[in-house]
Amino acid sequence: MRFLSWLTDRLILQSSRHDIQVPERSPARFIHGDGELEVWVHRVGQDTQGTPDLYLLEFPGTASRAEHKTDFIEDCWSLRCVEIWAVNPPGYGNSSGTASLQKLPAMAECALQEVRQVAGETPVIVAGGSLGSVSALYLAAHHPVDGLLVQNPPALREVILSLSGWWHFKWLTRMIAKQIPRELDSLANAQRVTAPAVFVTAQQDKVVLPHIQNQIIKAFNGPLKIFSMPEAEHDTPLTESDFEQLRPLASWLFDTVTH
Repeated sequence: MRFLSWLTDRLILQSSRHDIQVPERSPARFIHGDGELEVWVHRVGQDTQGTPDLYLLEFPGTASRAEHKTDFIEDCWSLRCVEIWAVNPPGYGNSSGTASLQKLPAMAECALQEVRQVAGETPVIVAGGSLGSVSALYLAAHHPVDGLLVQNPPALREVILSLSGWWHFKWLTRMIAKQIPRELDSLANAQRVTAPAVFVTAQQDKVVLPHIQNQIIKAFNGPLKIFSMPEAEHDTPLTESDFEQLRPLASWLFDTVTH
């Protein structure tokens, strides 16, 4: 079972520790278990020197890092000031430990606790693309958050079982799918969420198949807006035309969490 858990982590997580220079951002480190959790903080908006209107806690995708720019999260706001806290999970960047799905819930809780202490009464939205949405949905289901912003959300068990290239080894695929931590069941978590959310979904996604994304959307129990991209694949960048359609949804999300 330990081998299967290790194999599952290796198949899903693509961690890295190489140095990434980001002059416009600043890293912070917080105590997490026996080590540290690295969080990169920066602001976007019209007046980044002012008091934030919103705090946004972001979790990166499987091969991404907190240092990377995430367009659908950063460029969708018309607010004066949004402070973004992007987290490197264990095994990524300078966060301690090894990359493991089992560690994601505690990591997410630690990051939320830290940002809440700074945000005070200011709303906190959790966000993430692809694998990052798994941590965001976990927090929204189990802890008080004000809103949710996710892109191409996977249900990890269903994604693994959909791997058609493994059809000769269905027994192994099923065993690996069973290693996904119960806390990271995005379908079950979606049913528990009552906070408002915006989902961005690529309808030509070959990594997280659209029908899997739609299962999460149908299960979601809170107020919801969907930005569907009919021709987009998993990593298709958003165009300015896409942002013109997404920004009103982000404004709706902010108005909903503040009123």
